[in-house]
Amino acid sequence: MSSAGWTTGGPPGGAGDDHPVPPAVLEVAIGWQLRQGEGAISPADAQALADWLAAHPDHARAWRQLGDIDQHLARAAAGPGARAALLLPPRQRRPARVASTVLGLALVVACGALVLDRYQPVGQLLADHRTATGERRTIVLPDQTVLHLNTRSAVDIVFSQDQRAIHLRAGEVAVETSHADPAERRPFVVLTEDGSLRALGTRFTVRRWPQAHATGTDGAQGRGAPATEVAVTQSAVAARPATCAAAASEPCSAERIVSAGQGARLEGGRVDPWVAPPDADAWKDGMLVVDNQPLGEVVAMLARHRVGHLGVDPRVARLRVTGTLPLADTDQALLALTAAVPVEVVWTTRWWVTLKPRAAP
Repeated sequence: MSSAGWTTGGPPGGAGDDHPVPPAVLEVAIGWQLRQGEGAISPADAQALADWLAAHPDHARAWRQLGDIDQHLARAAAGPGARAALLLPPRQRRPARVASTVLGLALVVACGALVLDRYQPVGQLLADHRTATGERRTIVLPDQTVLHLNTRSAVDIVFSQDQRAIHLRAGEVAVETSHADPAERRPFVVLTEDGSLRALGTRFTVRRWPQAHATGTDGAQGRGAPATEVAVTQSAVAARPATCAAAASEPCSAERIVSAGQGARLEGGRVDPWVAPPDADAWKDGMLVVDNQPLGEVVAMLARHRVGHLGVDPRVARLRVTGTLPLADTDQALLALTAAVPVEVVWTTRWWVTLKPRAAP
């Protein structure tokens, strides 16, 4: 073990502990954790919790994951001293103690929200279809169009008499439009905050990641403004910026036709050419294909599929990587990176992992 934590060779904790758990299981686990934070629980509740933990491996894994992330904060904010301060009569409470207790409880709530967001982005909970961290889903729409949702993605279905549309809130979707009904004349459109993408009988992917996942031109992780990127694998797509109406009947001088093998970026009222990565939709099959890409960019893509923090030391962020990495097992993907470039994986905890320059032998 190094002074910074565990190095390459395996993370602390049980194998597979970082795999995502079903959102319903996570919600129950958070409920039990909040109940414990309120104070002593009854013997009946304690037995009910024990029975729930033993009922399925996912239950115990969710409990361990939540405990590893926020146990220290929860103990500090909901400990005996804080609870006693709240139980004192109003005139005996010390203002400073009460204020610190309220602040501590607020921190617990904030921590709980952050924990939940790492599993399932809170802003996507009301979407028609969504995926949690590390999850991928396939959806068949009423017109038989197939949607593949990547990790941490959310879409709303907006079908009307005039068009078949989906709104990509965040994340990435691969679209395979259907031609099952020859009488169908409504265009199929993907809408984002940056514009619209009208299918011209095609297969394509669209992605719009939030700021925290943006990468700089040197591959280092940064906080750039989000943008919409489209990669066309078959036929073509008509791309329009947000300054134009999505309907094809409305003129738009900024519209660009993106053909198979091409890409485009919609940003700031423009549609610019964009070089799509190789095998842009390989994630549908659980693989990340990279070709001479900066390590920082590769790590940012892997981080979307992993609960907790995954970062890269700026000293190695520009190293170039080529290869295929598994998305279902990010531990194995990290080990593969150590074989491709001179880096090591440092596990500060199971939920805080950093790729750093490999130490000299």
